[in-house]
Amino acid sequence: MNKKYFFIVLMFFVLLTSYLCTVIVEQGSTSVIMKFGKPVRVLNEPGLYFKLPYPLNSVEKIDARLILLSPKPSEFLTSDKKNLIIENAICYRITDPILYLKTVRGIKGLEIRLTDLLSSHTGLLLGVRELSDIVNTDISKIKFKEMNDKLTELIKKDSEDFGVSIEQVLIKRIMLPYENTIAVYNRMRAERDRIAKKYLAEGEESALKIRAEADKTARTEIANANKKSAIIMGKADAEAMKMYAEAFKSNLEFYKFFRSLDVYKKIFGEKSIIVLDESSPILKTLFSEKKK
Repeated sequence: MNKKYFFIVLMFFVLLTSYLCTVIVEQGSTSVIMKFGKPVRVLNEPGLYFKLPYPLNSVEKIDARLILLSPKPSEFLTSDKKNLIIENAICYRITDPILYLKTVRGIKGLEIRLTDLLSSHTGLLLGVRELSDIVNTDISKIKFKEMNDKLTELIKKDSEDFGVSIEQVLIKRIMLPYENTIAVYNRMRAERDRIAKKYLAEGEESALKIRAEADKTARTEIANANKKSAIIMGKADAEAMKMYAEAFKSNLEFYKFFRSLDVYKKIFGEKSIIVLDESSPILKTLFSEKKK
């Protein structure tokens, strides 16, 4: 029984010693050995390491991967006095664990410092920009990339003493207060109306040109047709007059009789009533009998 208890105590002692005197560094993380609260050794490579037990040594584990910090959205004012709600993000990596622990003393302190820097520099950049540089129907006028590059440069410079490397600072999302949203929508409507009117005017101009060309072509074709028709009718009338002349020339009395009938036809209507003397030339012409 004594051997059994001794084995249990020995195993407990070994486990306790392993727990207190070993450090496991995982992939993607860094461990810092602390001696009475001061960093003395950095463990970057994954593996098993030994240390003195607590309180002589303690371990501070640090994430060595790329970290994304997304502070709460904040409201800023542009140079043309428009309010914008901006949501930013910072991509960073802890590169100097000892400097990081000495200056900001942990992830919460680092996030507070970076958030303050981000808010300050974003406000300064937006203070010299108009709303049209951020919200615009023309993509070429939007200055997102320029602003992101400038934010990255400024925050990277101001965070050199934090033991971190700033990879990228970017504007994730832009939101407008209600009154600004209405103003932007009205501006977009006005811009779209202007473009629509431009297209309508160009279409109307093209339509007028097409109509004018079609009318010109039609008038030319009609004039040519009328000209050909007049020439044909003139030739036909001339041919008819020639035939009439030849026919009447062969019988002059018949020509006189025919012309008299034609005159009477034009004088008398369908319902005309005429009283004539029996010696009237008209009666002689209508009722004369051929002498035998």
